[in-house]
Amino acid sequence: WQFERIMRGVNLAEPWSSPDAAKLDSVSLGSWLRSIKASSGSRDLMAIMTRVSWGAEPDELSLLHTARYVKAAGGLNRMLDTAGGAQQEHFPGGTHEMSVRMAAELGDRIRLGAAVSRIEWSDDAVAVTSSAGTVEGQRAVVTVAPAQRLDIDIAPAPPIEFQQLAQRWPQGALTKSYAAYPRPFWRDSGLSGQSLSDRGPVFITFDVSPDAAGPGILLGFTDPRGFDSLPPEQRRAAALADFAEIFGPQALDPIDFLDQRWGAETFAPGGPTAAVPPGSWTQFGALLRRPVGPLHWAGTETADEWTGFMDGAVRSGHRAADEVARSLN
Repeated sequence: WQFERIMRGVNLAEPWSSPDAAKLDSVSLGSWLRSIKASSGSRDLMAIMTRVSWGAEPDELSLLHTARYVKAAGGLNRMLDTAGGAQQEHFPGGTHEMSVRMAAELGDRIRLGAAVSRIEWSDDAVAVTSSAGTVEGQRAVVTVAPAQRLDIDIAPAPPIEFQQLAQRWPQGALTKSYAAYPRPFWRDSGLSGQSLSDRGPVFITFDVSPDAAGPGILLGFTDPRGFDSLPPEQRRAAALADFAEIFGPQALDPIDFLDQRWGAETFAPGGPTAAVPPGSWTQFGALLRRPVGPLHWAGTETADEWTGFMDGAVRSGHRAADEVARSLN
């Protein structure tokens, strides 16, 4: 209830102007939990929540950031629930399928797989250079995560405080492990496929089987520390051992296994969204989506609702498009 009270007082649009913003942003979630003498069970559950949501530990996250993020998702239950909650939907073909289908409708206006290396700008003009060539316009919307803004050579460089923002808005670290079976055998025992664990590299599981007939697929959110550096066969053995501890020995014999180590990705490295540390919101939050000349910023980290989720990414796109339209008019 104490976290709920803090959450209710957070201003989603301007967290830095919330009552007690400086105090809330000066401490980590972990230190706050210890200060209120939260039970070990509560601390363990919050740690699982932070690993799932940010790929980070409670001591790495600002209390203000945590409260804002949870409020933007409609509360802890809605954020973590599968039935009627944020974890309800999954796409058998992967979420990238939506991007591919939208790109097909837009034709050659979309250039997929073209990594942007440089943006040159003046007061009313932009030139974006990618592996597909250079495109010129009056405005540009940059949608990469804040931490990745520095990966693009922007000329002239944004003011130093915008560069500091990128440094203070890091991504977390998360790996996902998938095991496929001929059928979802755990359902025979009345098990949902969902679990929480405070042991082993796999700390939360979901049943992401496409249908009851099979294949059965278990997804395990996996702590990358100590896991990602293992050889592939050892990672497989460690993840399957955790699945077997929960769902029985059949889990040790999958027809396929895959782990996605997000920390090894070039364009989407680390965790699912920004793991913002103490002090960042009050010092740099007002700059998160403030335009720099003709450059506008979008991406799920900039959303006021469903921050960190695909819904938030779409909302941020609408907001940035509206900004651009108004600036041109």
